[in-house]
Amino acid sequence: MKKFNFYLSFLAVFALLFTSCSKDEDSGVNPDSEKATLSFGAIVQDLANKSSNKQSEIGDMPECTDDTAAYVEIVLMQGEDEVVGTTTEPFRVDLVAGQLFTEEVPELELTPGTYSLDHFAVYNEEGTLIWLAPKGGVLAQFVDNPLPLNINLGAGVKKYVDVSVICYDDRDVNQYGYMFFELDMNEAFEYCFFANYCTPEGRHFPARYSVDISIDGNTIYSGVENTTGTNEDGDLFAEPLCFALPNIETYGDEEEYIDYTITLLDWDAEGAYGDVEQMVITGSLSRAEIMANFDGEEAVEYEHLRFGCDDGQVPEDSDNDGVIDSEDDCPNEAGPASNNGCPVEDQDSDNDGVVDSIDECPDTEVGVEVDEVGCPVEEGDEDNDGVVDSIDECPGTESGVEVDEVGCPIEDDDEDNDGVVDSVDQCPNTPEGTEVDGVGCPITEECDIPGPDSGCSQGFIAGDEGWVLIEDPDPNFAGFYGLLASGTSENPFASITVSLTDGDPEFQINTTEEYVLQDYVIEVSQLGDDNIACISAEDISVPGGEDPDAEVTFTADLSYPFYARVKANVCPE
Repeated sequence: MKKFNFYLSFLAVFALLFTSCSKDEDSGVNPDSEKATLSFGAIVQDLANKSSNKQSEIGDMPECTDDTAAYVEIVLMQGEDEVVGTTTEPFRVDLVAGQLFTEEVPELELTPGTYSLDHFAVYNEEGTLIWLAPKGGVLAQFVDNPLPLNINLGAGVKKYVDVSVICYDDRDVNQYGYMFFELDMNEAFEYCFFANYCTPEGRHFPARYSVDISIDGNTIYSGVENTTGTNEDGDLFAEPLCFALPNIETYGDEEEYIDYTITLLDWDAEGAYGDVEQMVITGSLSRAEIMANFDGEEAVEYEHLRFGCDDGQVPEDSDNDGVIDSEDDCPNEAGPASNNGCPVEDQDSDNDGVVDSIDECPDTEVGVEVDEVGCPVEEGDEDNDGVVDSIDECPGTESGVEVDEVGCPIEDDDEDNDGVVDSVDQCPNTPEGTEVDGVGCPITEECDIPGPDSGCSQGFIAGDEGWVLIEDPDPNFAGFYGLLASGTSENPFASITVSLTDGDPEFQINTTEEYVLQDYVIEVSQLGDDNIACISAEDISVPGGEDPDAEVTFTADLSYPFYARVKANVCPE
């Protein structure tokens, strides 16, 4: 099918360029009439193509646009008198729809005489100026008939006056700056602090503290506090503080260039040490000292500081429960500080027979069978309905049937009698007797193209011998071409567009001038190579210019994205 586009606006302008500057039409006009009718047409001239002298008075010109002209504003003088429109309020005249000349209006039915057109401007429908007739000055050189334009109007005529209008193709100058990049690579070390506080009685606590870090007197971290709290066992805890410290290569490995200050803070939480006298630990770090805390490729040891602890010695904690042996009533058995370091008799919070200390599922519901670590034993679901066999009251439910909480089918209709209830049927209008899949959609195979009627025909296919993915409503189906003949993707036999309307696909096939479609078949599928639906037209001759009536043989609605492909027999015209 051939497609032709006609550019009406071009033809209108072309015709005007072959008319005289003004012309009279007296066909069908009463010669005894004392009135004459005046109309205007526009000759478009682009300022950008007429001269390199763009700097003078272009500020008065409208920028060129593809907008459609809708109306003009004019000022018509007779001698010194303003006859139609005024300088402050020009008169509006609409253009004939799709044309570049004005409509007939009573205000332009004038007595014979000589008039002067002093102002003429063209606007789009939104009221934006798009063309303007220049009046004298530098811009007059760009047109053949600048304003003011004298008009001699005789009695009983319809006079068309061509007015040259211009616009300015104003474009920005592309300007560029030039940028380069150079890498200045820096590396940072991670360094961590952890602190204890020892009371005057010798009891140890994790410390709450703040850290300040500087280099050559310039502060890089100030007043950073560590996180402290009480865990679920009622024990106090404090987290280390870690910092990114710059690796400045101008300092030697052993030269200390990073200074730190650690300040002990009060801790008023229940069981904490409360208010303390101000204590400060200061020190300096070199590159070597920082790297000494590295533990392999992925870990770092923290610097362990102690406020008020004798000689900085760490008291022994044999069972590693956080309670030092001197305060631990059970130094060889781990237990919380709230129980003086002794184990608490284990509980079974969810009453599943597995104590909390080894229960990996501590909130299991009562009555559920659990394994040795307290987690529910997985049950079978023989009919795959989502309800385990132990509570399934209808264990033989067919696959795909919607069930309630005890595994029994929920009553459902099967409107198209295809054996799949409506609640799961994705193709609810399948013709009776059609073989369907588990979701009620027709099971189809690849669609066959009718055999050729003449020796000129050969099989052709869209795309690369496969499905074309249609992802959105934009027409994005490629042109199609013969894989066995001379057609190529650059020189296809036809172009194809496709879209969806309420789930139904709409195809448009436009053949090139040299070829016609003899017959074809279009295949669509939601998934590709599955549930294929055919749209076919058999033994259709296209050169007459009529669209072939395609027989739609599927009922399932489609949605984006879906797949499509075309096979056809094509003949030279």
